[in-house]
Amino acid sequence: MRLAAVEREWESAKELELRPKDIPWLRVFLEGAVIVGSILLAFALDAWWDNRNREDELREQLQVVAGEMESTRQALQRALSAHELNAHLAEQLTSALGQVAEGSEVVVSDTLIGPLLPQVTADVTTGSLDSFIAAGGLELVDDADIRRHLLEWPTRIQDLQDDEIYLRNFAAAELASYLRVHSDVANAERLSTPLLRARFGAGPPVDSSLLGTVTLRREQHLMNLLAARESGERTIRPGLVEMVDQAARIVAALEGLQ
Repeated sequence: MRLAAVEREWESAKELELRPKDIPWLRVFLEGAVIVGSILLAFALDAWWDNRNREDELREQLQVVAGEMESTRQALQRALSAHELNAHLAEQLTSALGQVAEGSEVVVSDTLIGPLLPQVTADVTTGSLDSFIAAGGLELVDDADIRRHLLEWPTRIQDLQDDEIYLRNFAAAELASYLRVHSDVANAERLSTPLLRARFGAGPPVDSSLLGTVTLRREQHLMNLLAARESGERTIRPGLVEMVDQAARIVAALEGLQ
């Protein structure tokens, strides 16, 4: 009997220990809330700091992209001037040869031949823009048209360079090769780049004492090459004009975001 009484007292004591009213629920809840809140706050602060650093990095990239675009605009403008000049020179040579009979000769200045021997291309890059887009930088650009232009820009540059390579490898290269074989263009070729740059204002005038003449013979093949060169130069012009204007608008928009 005594043992049974002791067991009952023991069971009663255990029940008292487990009664819910004796557990400090409010304190447990508050402590838990503080712990969870601290964790969430730490995550929020980390996220805020990461976002701030990322935005700072993107804004730094934005400045680089704006500089790259301005350099591109200038390069495109130079290329446009060169293409316009070459079209005009090819037209002038065609006109001069057209005034004589087939097989007759025409003497022209180095200034007409020289700029046609090299082929200027818009050697530009979109590396900074590509990195900017890949990093999500377009989220800084509110203007939907500017965002679209930026996304399309690398493709447009690639298309332009493909067109210029085609022009260089066919119309320009074939005309230059023909002139080297059938005429003495050595002096004109030595002065070719300075002449080209001087003609569209990118360099000083060439000393006239250095200039000579080139004798051309009217042949149908030469006429065809000149026509192809002129046509190619004029075909590439509209796209370049549009791209120069577009680059200027992009630069202005990006500088406004800085």
